[in-house]
Amino acid sequence: MRRLIATIRGVAIIAICAAMAVTSAKAATPAQCQALAARDFSDVLDAPTRVLVSTPVAAKDGVPAYCRAEGYVAATVGIEFHLPLENWNGKFVMQGCGGMCGSMQGIASCPEAVARGYACGTTDMGHRAEGRDGKWAYNNLAAELDHGYRATHVATVAGKAITEAFYAAPIKRSYFRGCSTGGRQGLVEAQRFPYDFDGIVAGDAQLYSLMGPPLTAFWNGIANVGANGENVLTQAKLDVVRTAVIGACDALDGVRDGVIGDPRQCKFDHSKLACKGGAGVTCLTDAEMAVVRKLYQGPASKKGPFVRSGGMAFGSEPSWVQFLPGKSGVYYKNATENMRYLGFLTDPGPSYDVSQFDWERDPQRLNTYALMSAGDPDLELFAANGGKIILFHGWADTSNSPYSKLHYYERMTRVMGGLAETQKFARLFMFPGMFHCAGGYGVNAADMLGALDAWVENGKAPDEITAYSVAGQGVGPINAPAGFKGDNIAASNPKFSRPLYPYPDTYRYSSGDQNTATSFKRVRGAMESK
Repeated sequence: MRRLIATIRGVAIIAICAAMAVTSAKAATPAQCQALAARDFSDVLDAPTRVLVSTPVAAKDGVPAYCRAEGYVAATVGIEFHLPLENWNGKFVMQGCGGMCGSMQGIASCPEAVARGYACGTTDMGHRAEGRDGKWAYNNLAAELDHGYRATHVATVAGKAITEAFYAAPIKRSYFRGCSTGGRQGLVEAQRFPYDFDGIVAGDAQLYSLMGPPLTAFWNGIANVGANGENVLTQAKLDVVRTAVIGACDALDGVRDGVIGDPRQCKFDHSKLACKGGAGVTCLTDAEMAVVRKLYQGPASKKGPFVRSGGMAFGSEPSWVQFLPGKSGVYYKNATENMRYLGFLTDPGPSYDVSQFDWERDPQRLNTYALMSAGDPDLELFAANGGKIILFHGWADTSNSPYSKLHYYERMTRVMGGLAETQKFARLFMFPGMFHCAGGYGVNAADMLGALDAWVENGKAPDEITAYSVAGQGVGPINAPAGFKGDNIAASNPKFSRPLYPYPDTYRYSSGDQNTATSFKRVRGAMESK
């Protein structure tokens, strides 16, 4: 009898402990949140951490209650994490930032993740500044190292430690998602720290390959600046280019919808737009044609184009309006800020203007950008550890040529043993008509996190992803529109949807409602980037 009672007690104790473990992995209290700031995280290996403030946040607008933990990792890497108070799914998501970061901007993408049960966080990448301000990097190698690769890693290590301490339970899965600089962060993680994440979503990544900088953005920033500093291409002439390209290539995917499904199929000869002597309303002058050629060609020296950077894709013309202001435009200013404080080993400082950049000499001088490189196609360790990565890019991206991503992915397939082997862990999806990370006139919203989770958790590789066209410049695959949770996008009233297939495959209209993804069929594509 005593043995029986002891056995029953033992089973009961085991059951209670198991129940406590389940509970701790599912929920936490506001009091536990408030106590988080008093905990000592100074011994987190490789990432001594301090939580400065931990505050319970009430449920609001479909986002459940969560604990907001703010602090830093030694010495200057700011962090913020949102930890669901109820129904934590046992998973952790690290959110990337954009531009030069400098704030907790990435936290704006966490509400959707928290609503789905994920613990979510971000980092300022080791400095505080406005996203286009580069003065923090002025001859500051330590800050550049943080921004280049260290900050994302140590913030991830710290975030995992904080999350597991808060729930008193281990993290089941960890993911990263980001776009632009965030896309670069994701690739850097896969390349330099292949054991940090089980899965990564990396969009429109600034690869910083080919001797350094995002050459496309720099090139585009000065493309519309004439010899005398004047703006060359006007909105009216840009409309001429856009109308001609869309008219010639819109229907190549079987439907006229104003979107070029796969710009690689477009063989439009833009030289036909040149005026036959003099000028005209519906044609382009020699100077205007020179701007157009530069944008389609991409960065080049006298020796020829920098192939790995690539130029603008057909169908990106609606976004060229960003280049029209020339020297007064944001692209020109961004390029100047980068060159003043971030590009060269010895930064030239505030007197430098990007017009001084010598395309024959200076690309190879951009040593500092090597710290930020995400161009290594060898992901052997990441793949061997079971990691999965979903890459995506907007075909109408003008900040970062989509062809640079195709070149990178094709190099990856060669290094990793061919397309079939590569697609076991890495797949690339191209969004027709999407600008840089968001917006555009094509499809711009999709459940990339859900696709990644299904791949990691259930081994279901993403062979088709439904993408939607949703209004709003802020809408993007990692910044879901209002009402979007998982695959429930109906609340956002999408204009149309399209199926996305892993590169190099694309789609073509078959039959039915042209606004619905199911009306399109898969078309097998060839591995050629341009």
